[in-house]
Formats: sequence, C-alpha cells, structure tokens
Amino acid sequence: MKKIIFSIGLILCFLHVKSQSFLAWKLNDRYFSVAVGSGQTKYIGELNAENKRQTDFSHGTLAIEARLWSHLSARLSAGFYQLRGDDEKAPDGSFEKERNLSFTSNNWELNLQGVFFIRPYAGNYDQRWKIDPYLSLGFGMTTLDPFTYLQIQENGEEINPKFSLRDYQTENVAYDPFAFIIPAGVGVKMKITPFLNFNFELAYRYTFTDYLDDVSGIFPSFTDDSSIQAKLSNRRREQFLENEEAWESLDAGFNRGNSNNNDQYLFFSFQIEAFLPVGKGKMFKRS
Repeated sequence: MKKIIFSIGLILCFLHVKSQSFLAWKLNDRYFSVAVGSGQTKYIGELNAENKRQTDFSHGTLAIEARLWSHLSARLSAGFYQLRGDDEKAPDGSFEKERNLSFTSNNWELNLQGVFFIRPYAGNYDQRWKIDPYLSLGFGMTTLDPFTYLQIQENGEEINPKFSLRDYQTENVAYDPFAFIIPAGVGVKMKITPFLNFNFELAYRYTFTDYLDDVSGIFPSFTDDSSIQAKLSNRRREQFLENEEAWESLDAGFNRGNSNNNDQYLFFSFQIEAFLPVGKGKMFKRS
C-alpha cells in the first residue's frame, strides 16, 4: 500500500512540474519567428516586352524576424530566385522581336529589413491580431549570373549549349557578379493557430545594376563577327526579317538596351511563419 501511495505521489509531483513547465512555456511571450515562403516572380527590364510575371513558383525565401517594439520588427532574409526574359515573346515586327535576345538567371539574395506594423502589438504572441498588415524597407545584395543558349556547330553537329553572358561580355562591359538592392514590401500576416501565421507579401526590389539581364547599353563592334561573343551580343540574324527599320538599327553603336533605367523585380510571395519558444528579454518592448 505504501508503495502505491509513494508511486501516486511521484506521478502527481511529475504532473505538477510538467504543468508548471507548460504554463511557463505558454506564458513566455515569443518575440522571434521564422518564415519560409515561395511564389511567383516578375522581372522588370529590357527583355520583358509583355510586362508579365512568371507564372511558376520561381523563388524561395527563408527569414527570421524579431519583434523590437510595438510597431517595429527586424527581419533577416535569404532566398533564391530565377528571372527570365525573351524577345521571342515580344509583338511581331517590334524592335524587341527583331533584337531576338534572351536570358535566364538563377540568383541568390540576402537582405535586412525593418517591418512596420500598422496596428500596435496586442500584448502576447498568442493574442496577436488575426489580420496584421505591415510595410517593410531595407537593404541587401543579390547575385547575378545571366545565361542563355546558342546553337553552334561542333564536329559537324548542331548543339545548343549554355553560355554565361557575363563571362562573354556581350557589351564589352565587365560587370560585377553582385549588386546592392533596396527591398521594399507590403504584406499581411493572418493568424491560423496560436503558433502559426499564413502571410502574403508583395515584395519589390530596386537594384543598382542594369545587367540582371545582360542588356543595358549599345551594340559594340567586334573584329570577328563569327566569334561566340559577337553571336551572343547580336542575334538579329537568327530572326526572320519583319521590320527592316528595326533590323537596321540593331548594329554597332545603336542602342541594345536602356542604360537610364536599372533592372528591378517583384516577388508575389506566400509564407508560413512559426513563432519560436525563445526571446524573453528586456530589450523587447510591448509598447
């Protein structure tokens, strides 16, 4: 009998400790969260004559966010995204159609942003607003490595290998493989459980480069027009002539792109955000 009473006592003590631990865990506010996201991407540059977004899931992000004050968080984000552009999709007879350039670029991005919430902090993470709109702004960097495919003859056979456009300097410009960006966004966090949010964000990126697509300045002249560099730079001869005036302007010294406008891109992003069981501290303020 004494053994049974002793065993019951141990069980009750264990449950009491566990309940106290759970209560402390529940009441300990969570200021840190992690989010993963994906969605569609829109490239804004010389090779998007249709001004359309890419309809596939062409980016992925991972972010950690810390609530600092009632209306403000800090967010560190890293991600991968793909940009694509092709003059083949331009209207028939247009300058872009005759120019006949294309690119794809698989890039990495890292940025730090401040997140400003329209509504004040509700007091505890599990009592947060069910709909929580916000704005964001920051700075960061992106890689850029545009490439394309070109049909060439090798050993009497036609092949279509991939070429790095940056390596071949199609405008005789040696641009960097990295560029600074200014990320800005507008979004909304939607509470789906005490620990999870479902977020939607429209994220804009202004870049300090016009070479995300390898198109910016003028057509250069080459001593050997049959070289790979020359063929990648000017591809008008691959296209059936529809606009003679446009075709004739695609020559050395004429505009290949528009160097007055840097390239940009957009993310249409869906995210799942989870609150981490850490972050109790004096530096975090609720009001």
